[in-house]
Amino acid sequence: MIGMMAAILVAASLPGRLLPFLRYHNLDKICHALAYAALAASCLFAFQPLAKKHPVLASLLVIGICLGYGFAEEAYQSLIPRRVTDSRDIMADLLGATMVVAVRQLSRCKK
Repeated sequence: MIGMMAAILVAASLPGRLLPFLRYHNLDKICHALAYAALAASCLFAFQPLAKKHPVLASLLVIGICLGYGFAEEAYQSLIPRRVTDSRDIMADLLGATMVVAVRQLSRCKK
């Protein structure tokens, strides 16, 4: 979980001039969703003992962590040259995290 947070922070630290390809076809939104899907999966793994006893609480905690980190990342990006804060990035972060949590909950229901 900490490793994924660090990887997201490193990616957010890159100046915009190094990432011109992200402007095409909303590729940056796809990257945000994938990064936060990976963060949510790592959080679910980290909170596995809690998820066994309280799966809904663990799911809400994971989504809350991902959403909070998404806000913090966007605030941090505003300090990086040629990077902008975009509320649609936060929505992509939330979508990626929610999809992983939803798939996990559905797999638990099938068992």
